[in-house]
Amino acid sequence: MPINSRAKGASAEREVVHILKDELGIETQRNLDQWRSGGHDIQGLPGWAIEVKRCKTPLLHQWWKQAKDQADRIGAIPALWYRLDRKPWRVVVPLHCINSTLTMADGWEWTAEITPEAFCMIVRESLPSA
Repeated sequence: MPINSRAKGASAEREVVHILKDELGIETQRNLDQWRSGGHDIQGLPGWAIEVKRCKTPLLHQWWKQAKDQADRIGAIPALWYRLDRKPWRVVVPLHCINSTLTMADGWEWTAEITPEAFCMIVRESLPSA
């Protein structure tokens, strides 16, 4: 029985929301209006535009362009969360998120692939102190 790609995508988005809640204690939510108006998949993480992909075959350059374009529209930092079948989650971010002395640059060649835990550490370190 074929898997409905929309259901697979929605399930993946729920997984990411759950990971962010567990790791950061921040309530994020799926962008339920994304199919109509475009935009990134996960809302509620200030300064970030999160795109989520769950697939058998990676289309990383294409996905990154989509994530970057959506983030640019709202002045946020793109983060591409993806998981291939039977593989763990990976997150693609601009290099300047890891080393702030680097200039923000377009293109796949200026990204880093990290774990979800590393992404959450970057987010935690960027949050204002309470």
